[in-house]
Amino acid sequence: MAYDKHIDKSEEGLMELNQIYNNKNDYVNRFIDGLESGRITSEEDVIEFTNYIRESDGLTQLEYSRLVTLKESGFLKKYATNFNKRYSTAHMLMNRAKSSISRGLKMLEMFCSSKRHRGHSSSKRKVTDSSKLGKGAYTPSYWGLELYKESVKVLFNEVVKYMQHLNNCIKLCIDMNNQVNYVRHHPEIADEIFEMDRKERLVNNRSVIKRYIDMNADMENELIKKVEEWKSQQKSLAELKAALYHTLDEDEFNDWIICDEVMAARRDGLTNPERAIWGDNKQQVMRCRVAYSHLDLLSPKGQKDHIGGMFLARLYKWSKTKLGHEKWHTYFVEFYKQNGGSLIPVKPSAVKAALGKMVYESNGCTEETDFNEMMDNLVKKYMITTSDEGNSMKAVVNF
Repeated sequence: MAYDKHIDKSEEGLMELNQIYNNKNDYVNRFIDGLESGRITSEEDVIEFTNYIRESDGLTQLEYSRLVTLKESGFLKKYATNFNKRYSTAHMLMNRAKSSISRGLKMLEMFCSSKRHRGHSSSKRKVTDSSKLGKGAYTPSYWGLELYKESVKVLFNEVVKYMQHLNNCIKLCIDMNNQVNYVRHHPEIADEIFEMDRKERLVNNRSVIKRYIDMNADMENELIKKVEEWKSQQKSLAELKAALYHTLDEDEFNDWIICDEVMAARRDGLTNPERAIWGDNKQQVMRCRVAYSHLDLLSPKGQKDHIGGMFLARLYKWSKTKLGHEKWHTYFVEFYKQNGGSLIPVKPSAVKAALGKMVYESNGCTEETDFNEMMDNLVKKYMITTSDEGNSMKAVVNF
């Protein structure tokens, strides 16, 4: 009698397999009753099936190691992947554990009854529901394994080990699938992953972005239009990022980031705090935005995990502001943190003390000159200017 070995490639399918392979209740009696169900009739069958289980176990351990490698490669920390375009996460992971799933179901079938009982439907029964090692009913043994040959005891041990490795593989799939679902239901985490991936793509596509800006290219695409449509439905951008996590492929996400950045370059103006600090000097604002966004690359001097007062004092002077250091400090701290800054800037009082110390330094001191050159080089490296060298409304792409 053949059994239906189909399993849905879904979260429910994973949970069903987990229930089967995690069922450690009465292994011995289930095994013996399944062994005597009529499919294994000789010691040669036992030895042949043992070899099949060993081979299947090796493939399962290989697939498990590949799933671990996928997880450790940063799969969950990437906003877009080339794995999830056509399939859900559960479906994709079950495809990667194909041998484990198909051979595991074949093993379960070997512990099903070989004959159809009277009164049963003529349609195929599910192997997971019928197998003695699954959800099927079984009859306890009076003697256990002690009266069986050594080959049967070896088979039992191999089956138990195989079931454990199958369970490990399925549990890892469930764990990864649950983590993806967790991110989709926590917009703040999705936003963090989005921004990390976004910054990397912006850095890798600086020349492309600059070229599109210079060309005044039409950057509208279907995804951008869809995002704008969702926004019009009163959905927050954070919610959109969560909903799209692990649903876009690499190229789609790349296009989205490039298009969004180029379009932002055309519409972004100065904020009120920036106008107060720099007036209408848009070019200087953009220089400072770029510098502050990449400040961590310079390993700012200060105590552990802090940006020191002297560093901020020199940065304040380099920024060429129209207001005092306290107003600038408030703006800098907010902008720095919003753009992923990982250090803690010292208080305004420490900056004031450092500025007072700088008064006693001679004009054109080496330290200040070196600092200004370092900041200019940082801006030069990451700032993209438009073809009219800063006379347009958006002078740079800021990232």
